Amino acid sequence: MSCRLSIACRRASRPARRAAKSSSPRFGTRSSETRGRSGMADSIASVRDTLPRFLLELETALASAGMSAREPAAATGLDEFAALVRGIAPGSPRSGPAPARLPVCRFWPAALEAASRAVAAPLAAALAPLMPALAWTQNPNYRRQPPEPTFLDRYGYSVIAGPPDGPPALARAPALALGVLLLGPRTHYPRHAHPAVEVYYTLTDGEWWRDEGPWRPQPPGTAIVHAPHVRHAMRAGDAPLLAVYLWRGDLATHARLTS
Repeated sequence: MSCRLSIACRRASRPARRAAKSSSPRFGTRSSETRGRSGMADSIASVRDTLPRFLLELETALASAGMSAREPAAATGLDEFAALVRGIAPGSPRSGPAPARLPVCRFWPAALEAASRAVAAPLAAALAPLMPALAWTQNPNYRRQPPEPTFLDRYGYSVIAGPPDGPPALARAPALALGVLLLGPRTHYPRHAHPAVEVYYTLTDGEWWRDEGPWRPQPPGTAIVHAPHVRHAMRAGDAPLLAVYLWRGDLATHARLTS
């Protein structure tokens, strides 16, 4: 995962449009730019209404995972992340250009459908209304040197809350970066590491690898803790892999692939 420096993302290609206008009672026409501003305002208003529910569900999930963690260090780490999530003020979503999309977004409906049938359904239900406002991006290290030819077509992440100088996010959180990771079916996210402390909270099935292995299938509703610089990897099966990620510590350094 990488939590800084958003890169330019392209929307799904659309036919070129003429400057569309619609009727207006007073002026006769209304420009598409005006409608775009109105749509963005609606999106921001929707985030104000729905983001608090998502944050509450995530905090609850992390606290529950901390209570059931077998390792004291993992329990403490999950409690600390839950406290950071609790401290996010969702009332002022960041403004900016219309949210960017990536090719991997085509797998979102299937991933969310799978998540809605699992134990993480309450969190998935709280996440679903945020989708129109999510801006998607990719680690620039992977953009420069993809691990395999089709990886960038099947990988992406979106930041929901993060520091002010990070990628576009729905809320500001100076000491935390959290968002969602999405992998297409049968996509392998190879071994990588970063200095930030990380937690993944799985929303769908997938296989996960850490340090010396082995690969382990992890069901939805699993909290996976990665200490700084620990190598880890994940791969999707026949369905997309969707997980919430959280970073704290060094938020400036991107993940890098390792051997």
